[in-house]
Amino acid sequence: MVASWRATLSHLLESEPETRLDEIQCETEAAITLAPYVVPDIHGVKGKPRLLEQGDKCSVPGCLSNARQLHHCWPRSYLRGQPLDWVCVEGTTIPNTVGLCITHHEWVTGLLGGHRAHIRWNPELTLLEWWERDDDKIWNYGGPLKRQSFLNEQPPESHLQRRLEGLCPTCGRPPKRERPALPKRKVKSWTISVPDDSEQGTEILDNYIEHLAILMGFGEEPSRLKRFHVLTPVLEWVMQSRFEFLADWEAE
Repeated sequence: MVASWRATLSHLLESEPETRLDEIQCETEAAITLAPYVVPDIHGVKGKPRLLEQGDKCSVPGCLSNARQLHHCWPRSYLRGQPLDWVCVEGTTIPNTVGLCITHHEWVTGLLGGHRAHIRWNPELTLLEWWERDDDKIWNYGGPLKRQSFLNEQPPESHLQRRLEGLCPTCGRPPKRERPALPKRKVKSWTISVPDDSEQGTEILDNYIEHLAILMGFGEEPSRLKRFHVLTPVLEWVMQSRFEFLADWEAE
């Protein structure tokens, strides 16, 4: 039955993907992930599973939520017994898992109200892309997924030669030099009182800090110093632009 469904999906995707995906979804009773791309030259590849790390963000373009679940782009029902963590798509080896927040993971698996999103493979750009379906059941392009890194399929001889040269067998780069561990900086706590009634002060400040940290490149910074690294340049900028700041403040 799975093979029959894959053949039907392949035919319909080649004809009218924006409308036909809705028909396929209605015909399948159980929630199932839509395959990003359907061609014969796709197979699972053995490799080290990816793990979510603390601070990882959702791979959906524009989403600032933390990644909570790993999603298999080509599902188990498509690969049928093959390795799940990596796939080779027409000669390009890519991770088959992406980190998603809970909401976007439900969108692509069709758990609540059917599929609201679809991760698609663009064979021309060799990128995974995010598509969302609006209330009129029209699929709209949302952009490429974040943090994509792919490997071109290479013969085993190249991996052996790289090992002999002391290089990484996968990417060909020299190994990272071990740097002496620096002593940890001494820290002090600086507290601030915030409202805790209808106005959630901590949530408001944490949202500001988190959004600014990502914009300023501090997304991977340890949380204990992230607030300091964000607030210091922000307050410094306010002081440098204090006249414009006060004029804007008084205008409100």
